[in-house]
Amino acid sequence: MPARSSETRRIHSLLGQRRASDVVMVIILSVALLAGLIGFAVHVLWIVAIVVLALGLGYVVANARQDRRDAIDRHREDEERAG
Repeated sequence: MPARSSETRRIHSLLGQRRASDVVMVIILSVALLAGLIGFAVHVLWIVAIVVLALGLGYVVANARQDRRDAIDRHREDEERAG
């Protein structure tokens, strides 16, 4: 039973991280949209919108890499338990 409870904790932890990253991504996209819309009047804000979108894209790529690492680590742990 201890293995099952550790897996349950890990799943809850990953789901919590996913929700937090989704909230951050929505905030980043909202700021970029707002800066882009205001950029129609103040053209300097187009640069701000581009920078914010670049940061958001970097955040998404970093999360994807971390998710891939976590999946590889889980696979190795499962192989060690089985073998």
